[in-house]
Amino acid sequence: MVKKTDDDFFNEVLSNNLALALELREIDPECTDNYNDRSILKLICIEYWVRMFARICDKQLRKRYGYDMVYVDTMAGSGLTSTKRAGDYFAGSCPSAIKSAKDIGCPFDTVIAVEIDKNKAATLGRRLNNANLAGNTMIVDYDISDVANGISNHLQKNNTVSFIVIDPQALQGMTWATLKPLLSCKGDAMVTWFENEAWRLRTATVTKNHHKAMNSNIERLDELFGESWRDAESASELTDIFISRVLTECVNKTAYSKVKISHTNGYHWMILFAGNFQNAHKLVEEWRSNVSKRFESAHGKDISSLLDVKSGRQRSLYGDFS
Repeated sequence: MVKKTDDDFFNEVLSNNLALALELREIDPECTDNYNDRSILKLICIEYWVRMFARICDKQLRKRYGYDMVYVDTMAGSGLTSTKRAGDYFAGSCPSAIKSAKDIGCPFDTVIAVEIDKNKAATLGRRLNNANLAGNTMIVDYDISDVANGISNHLQKNNTVSFIVIDPQALQGMTWATLKPLLSCKGDAMVTWFENEAWRLRTATVTKNHHKAMNSNIERLDELFGESWRDAESASELTDIFISRVLTECVNKTAYSKVKISHTNGYHWMILFAGNFQNAHKLVEEWRSNVSKRFESAHGKDISSLLDVKSGRQRSLYGDFS
């Protein structure tokens, strides 16, 4: 992928995603998730690793030792995203990941999609079926906090290797009790991490700790980070504390890397945690380097204009029709 020009890379990614989104919209077109233009960059992070993960696991584990290869989407949504700015439609992480693995001839044996909204969960199932992506898919219409242990037990009892995507809205649903069993499974995981939100919570708690109302925040921070969050002097240090806890307490995670996605109101990180396999550190760094190069290009930095060009609202990346 990295050998392609930026024009070719983004043209292929957008064309494939928008074509899949069009197919998914045939089912319940009014049922969508609502995000911003830069959500496509998050999908690129996920899809890029899916292709690396699926190729390696298919060759090294499935074909050699009979492993099942599993994709878990912990907050799968409806499978279709409508952007807030211009109303463009993207295929969501779950159908995109399934299709990415299928396109390279290394399909997942099982997909577990968790979506608490029962209407969205039902729509996701119908969309995957309509797009011929359903396969052996389990749609779980419960809160991930209620089923994380069950999913972990299922994955660890069986001869499986998994790629788990944890993509909350801000820090909503981010608890260690939910994260630890998922991040302890054999395989890899990617976490959307909202650094600024975590730091704001920490700062508010420290500056107002004499208020009884802050007790619940202290308990929440202790639960997520352990007591070491009190020592953090910056947002990045708080993120490092979280990463260190994952690598220390989740025995099946041995390497990590992260990609920054900037947007109008700030930024968030896509943190990739890799399992215990040969060259883990090298491969996660390859993922970070190649994806970051794309995001730092003119196309990646101005993804909104690129979407306008793709939709016909603008003639080129640097000029409109007016």
